Amino acid sequence: MNTPTLRRSLYHVYALYLIVIGSTLTQAQTPGEHISRNIKDGATMIRIPSGSFFMGTTQEEIDAQFKDTGLPSDWKKYTLDEQPQHKRHVNSFYIYQYEVTNLQYKRFLDATGHRSPPHWTGPDFPKGKGRHPVVEVSWDDAQAYCRWAGTRLPTEEQWEYAARGATPPDGQPSPAYPWGNDWKRQFSNNASLHAGEDLQSAEAWNLWYKGLRASQLPGTLPVGSFPEGISPFGLHDMAGNAWEWCAELQAPYPELTPESASKPGHRARRGGSWANVALHIRSADRESAAQDNLNLYTGFRCVQATPVPEVPSARSIPVKQAGDQFVNFVLDEIQNTRQALNSITKAAELAAERIVHQNGELLSAGDQSFALEPVWRAGGIAFSRQYVPDDQAAGFPTLDSPEDQVPYYRTKDFVKHFTVNQAGSKDVVLVGFENELEEKKHLTETVRHLISNKALVVFFGSRKSARTLTQTLGQPANLLLITHDVPDGGIIDIPGWPDKICSGRSIANRLYLWTFEAELISAFMRLGKMPGILLSVTYESPQIWNLPLLYSYKFIPAFNVTPVPSGVFGNTYLNHLNRIVASIVPSQRKQFRKAAHWLAEAARSKQQSFALLIHGLAPEGLPGDPGLFRVFSEGNAYYPQLGSVIKPNDVALFVGYNWYPPRLADTVTKAGARQILCFTLVQDQPPTPALYGEVGELRHYTSFDQLPQDDNRIYIDLKFAQYNAVLKIPDYPVPALETSSFAEDVVYWHLVADTIELLAK
Repeated sequence: MNTPTLRRSLYHVYALYLIVIGSTLTQAQTPGEHISRNIKDGATMIRIPSGSFFMGTTQEEIDAQFKDTGLPSDWKKYTLDEQPQHKRHVNSFYIYQYEVTNLQYKRFLDATGHRSPPHWTGPDFPKGKGRHPVVEVSWDDAQAYCRWAGTRLPTEEQWEYAARGATPPDGQPSPAYPWGNDWKRQFSNNASLHAGEDLQSAEAWNLWYKGLRASQLPGTLPVGSFPEGISPFGLHDMAGNAWEWCAELQAPYPELTPESASKPGHRARRGGSWANVALHIRSADRESAAQDNLNLYTGFRCVQATPVPEVPSARSIPVKQAGDQFVNFVLDEIQNTRQALNSITKAAELAAERIVHQNGELLSAGDQSFALEPVWRAGGIAFSRQYVPDDQAAGFPTLDSPEDQVPYYRTKDFVKHFTVNQAGSKDVVLVGFENELEEKKHLTETVRHLISNKALVVFFGSRKSARTLTQTLGQPANLLLITHDVPDGGIIDIPGWPDKICSGRSIANRLYLWTFEAELISAFMRLGKMPGILLSVTYESPQIWNLPLLYSYKFIPAFNVTPVPSGVFGNTYLNHLNRIVASIVPSQRKQFRKAAHWLAEAARSKQQSFALLIHGLAPEGLPGDPGLFRVFSEGNAYYPQLGSVIKPNDVALFVGYNWYPPRLADTVTKAGARQILCFTLVQDQPPTPALYGEVGELRHYTSFDQLPQDDNRIYIDLKFAQYNAVLKIPDYPVPALETSSFAEDVVYWHLVADTIELLAK
């Protein structure tokens, strides 16, 4: 056996291995298995496992392919958009085993009244062609079909990976065609097949094509007519039959950014058709067309994201210290939130439909901690504004300072843009309170006013609070309740201590809120819209990723964003939280114990302990907080007042993001005090420090060993995502949804509980 033949044999063994292994990973993954969830057209889908491959071609490969097929050298100019070849990693997804057929497309037309292809007779496809791929559909027609079916168009990356397979074990690029590296005109529906010989020039093709009468055009064939030409993953007609629309504007490699597209409005197509020669049958070939183009050569197939397997929330922290009970409480609440995911998803879909169809706004209301959560802590996507009723607006804090450069989220401009005191019938208002004392003051009247104005109100809180609302206001259709069973006040008993400690309300409310936001994002995607993007006003303030997007419009089209089935984002986000919360304490138990001893010593000797909190809860006055700390919580890492009050042997607890606060740490060191520094180590250190308004430069570190070490310092890693946001949205430039507040609360309450346990002995 010669080397090329051996390589192809090894490759197909490897491809079969991927399919078999992939079928053991999650449910509904067997190649060719019918996936009915959210698929209205009854299509057969195949699960494509995660993997890497070389996208595009090299000049050496092109030279070999042209020699093999006899194509003229001057056609090599048509392959320039396939270069440079570059490696890509693709996450698992489902894809239709066959191109969408006329019969499937008719079901869509019958259900929606959408226009039919011009060559059809009214709503009926040509007789006898039910199993042929639908053609003469525009990109928008294909997109409309996908939305109806609960799917989306594949990206170019997904399409090419599905056609070629993963990189073989020998590290060579995947083959040129779905079946291998050798050109076989009889393995697909292509022009050379119908001509009976390889068409190797424009003249030869013209002679064949123009010599046919209209009634002689070979056209499409029933899907699956070429079993010899299937891809390594078992897909049919990835070469020939019909071009297939892809999601993106065709843009140069490797960035593939819409801004760099050479032909605005031209969408990528892949795979070639019945009228094309070997040049366009190659898997790496790219051929764009105008988005509204209709022709007898182009159809499509659909993809869908794979469901995220649930990660069960377990009591993975052995209870060795009192604070471990709080960690286990959080893990249990993550699981409780997962159990409520169906109701959360339904509420999110109702909210998205009102906002998109009525051009409404998403607002948030309640106490400051809760109401600001969706506004400036979305970790990548800010699409909410804070609702402050008229009677509270007068006391709304003004944070501007004309002398200092403050972060954007603390300026009057930000407050003005993200704050409103009116909400009407088009709007959705998320209402919640992390402090039950504030809830008792404001909840009923705030909701009453919003209900009377016909806003859709989504309340997050305890079942007890929800009962109070419904007993007073009834159960109007525009009031949705997302509730938990966490009691007011503390949730942990410490033997010898008179009161329960550690508030769990803020954790529970925010768990439901952020899961709701995850599902809201996916609901927007399924409706074809996405909220405006910010890199996050809390990260690069005052440098905003796209300031015009912030001020000019709320939504951008979601043409290039993968629609995700309901429940996927919510489960994904909860999985991230479960991993983060369960990983903070076990490897750092010595640090937690030493920190608790410092805090207990300070309390016994009447020294002051300071809590320097970036965000998370505002614990002072919160039922369940024993008052161990003097709290500074201003949303930044610089507390100039600390230097005038901290004394030798005091303790400063800094709980922050993912950077070391040098000015703060220097202040504590200069005072001769102790400090507990809690932040997240990153995997990759940015080349330049981040700029944070009045804080100045802040550096991210990959190891605590890179920082000052002395007997008066303890470092604790918060373990969340290195730049806070964790939810990767398919095809979207930045991740979304933060996790830092959960990690910060776990550390804060764990240390509170451990310290009280020591003081109670």
